[in-house]
Amino acid sequence: MKSKHHKSKSKKFPMQRFIKVTVIYFLLFIAISGMIDYYALMVFNFLWFLTLSIAIAVPAGYYHVKTIRHDHMDDVADELL
Repeated sequence: MKSKHHKSKSKKFPMQRFIKVTVIYFLLFIAISGMIDYYALMVFNFLWFLTLSIAIAVPAGYYHVKTIRHDHMDDVADELL
């Protein structure tokens, strides 16, 4: 008779998928901030936009990997990276 207690397998965090998706989000946020704030780039340092884009892309990539199964963003990340 089989035991009702099974070992719970802990899922390994898909680091490669996380890095790919985070890079795509980073590029997306840089492009959007560059298009919206073209004139602000002349006033502000571009390092602010890079820092802000990284700060937004990392949690967005983590959220994407943890909650969303497989969508178009994953296809783009696999194709480009």
